[in-house]
Amino acid sequence: MGRVRTFALAALACTLLVVPAPASASGSPDPLLAPESACPGQSDASLPAAVQENAMVCMHRWARAQEHLSGLRVSKQLRTSSARKAQDITRCGQFSHEACGRDPFYWESRVGFFRGTYGAGENLALTYGDDTTVRGAMDLWLHSPEHRRNLLSPSYREIGVALITGRFDGNDGAHIWVAHFGYHH
Repeated sequence: MGRVRTFALAALACTLLVVPAPASASGSPDPLLAPESACPGQSDASLPAAVQENAMVCMHRWARAQEHLSGLRVSKQLRTSSARKAQDITRCGQFSHEACGRDPFYWESRVGFFRGTYGAGENLALTYGDDTTVRGAMDLWLHSPEHRRNLLSPSYREIGVALITGRFDGNDGAHIWVAHFGYHH
C-alpha cells in the first residue's frame, strides 16, 4: 500500500497562542471544557508537569466525548515527539512550529511515527501570568478555530502532550504546551 500523508499543522492551519493573562479567551466557558471533577488537576499550575500533562489528555478526551468522537490513545511516540519539540522551543527560544529551524514534523519523523499510512497535527500554546493552568490552555485552544479543529478532528486517534515550565522570553513562570495528534491506518 502506498504512503499517504495528511497534515493538519497549526503552522499552516492554526495560529500560535501566546497569552499573558486572561482567565478565559472569550469570557465565557466553552461547553467542551471539562469540569474539575471530570479532569482533576486542571486548575493547579503548581502541580508536577506529568500530572498536568495527564490532566490535559483527560481534557482532550472529555471534549471529544462531548462531540461523540473517539477517544485518544496516548502514543509513546507522540509523547516523545511533543517533549522534544517543547525542548527545542525552550532551547532555541523560538515559540514556533519550526523551532530551531526544524521542519514542523521533524520529531514525529525522528521517533518513527511516520510509518505506513498516517496523519499528524500539532497545537502549541505559551501562557504566562495569571492563568497558566491546564484549563486555561485548553480554553484558549477551544476558542481558536484552527486549534479546535485539530483537537476535534475525527481522524486523530492518538495523542502525545508535553509541558515545560520556567523562564521563557523574559517571562518567569511560562508554560509551553505541545500537543501532537495522529493516526495510523
